[in-house]
Amino acid sequence: MSDAAEIMDTPAPDAATERPIIEIDDLRTYFYTRDGVVRAVDGVSFKVHRGETVCVVGESGCGKSVTAMSVLRLIPEPPGRIVSGAITFDGRDLLGLREEEMRDVRGNDISMIFQEPMTSLNPVLTVGRQIAESVVLHQGLGKKEAADKAVEMLDLVGIPEPVRRAREYPHQLSGGMRQRVMIAMALSCNPQVLIADEPTTALDVTIQAQILNLMLDLKQRLGTAIIMITHDLGVVAEVAQRVVVMYAGRKVEEAPVEELFARPMHAYTYGLMGSVPRLNVALENTGERERLQEIPGTVPSLREDIVGCAFAPRCAFATDHCRAERPELEEKRPGHVVACWESERVRAAHG
Repeated sequence: MSDAAEIMDTPAPDAATERPIIEIDDLRTYFYTRDGVVRAVDGVSFKVHRGETVCVVGESGCGKSVTAMSVLRLIPEPPGRIVSGAITFDGRDLLGLREEEMRDVRGNDISMIFQEPMTSLNPVLTVGRQIAESVVLHQGLGKKEAADKAVEMLDLVGIPEPVRRAREYPHQLSGGMRQRVMIAMALSCNPQVLIADEPTTALDVTIQAQILNLMLDLKQRLGTAIIMITHDLGVVAEVAQRVVVMYAGRKVEEAPVEELFARPMHAYTYGLMGSVPRLNVALENTGERERLQEIPGTVPSLREDIVGCAFAPRCAFATDHCRAERPELEEKRPGHVVACWESERVRAAHG
């Protein structure tokens, strides 16, 4: 069994008895542009408990990253604005905090690994100094202690020769090492929540596996809750305890990971799963390579008022009811909610 699989077997926290560390309730984040209002996040709600990994999945442009940026209140204003909803961290209303109070939360209580480390790291500062700056800011350590902490964190995330690497600049490191530096920086203040936005994008599969194992191992040791944003269902299957599926700025399905993969109840979720290459299965069944499945059509414009189900124009199960009235989220099985009028037909059709 792999390290990641062993860590994944750790029981998830009891959601019924423990207060969530992060709770997002009916979040709406819009962008006001010359072409109209873009409803990037339009009524999204979910919770994350301590020590839990929740994956947020969906196509590019569905609102995953905007949801994460909203949690840290990093939405550029203008043109963006959080227009309504609530984001609660350990009982505190983040949307009600002053900017200086929010700065104390960012990087200290809630950290984020951004999608592309080369654009997130400062090219003219050594990686050790960049990690140390966060420690000085949030933990009040002196320069010497902060520099030692930076080396310690580089060692923790598995970078060889951490003393030497701490004196190097981002362009001197490989993509995998830069991503490890981002993780070291994010974890340097022992945050309670780690948001990882496509942390394995553009990495080869070997480095991807190492990064995922590292994050899971650190979660196990530090008890950090993880919100992972990804479009890679292989990553979801390996690391998640629960999955939130987003489409056109809205949550369309949420379930424990085993339940979601065994019984997807939204046609969009099933379409995402069907688009994952399964070369070995195809060769075993037919002896030939099968054409990769695709979801027909395109994502609707988020500037337009969407009537009914946003996925209806692309859905083989859509009825006149779907096109006329937006489905609300409904719990179909324990912990499994879906916004689909035809969810039973979808489940039955796919066994």
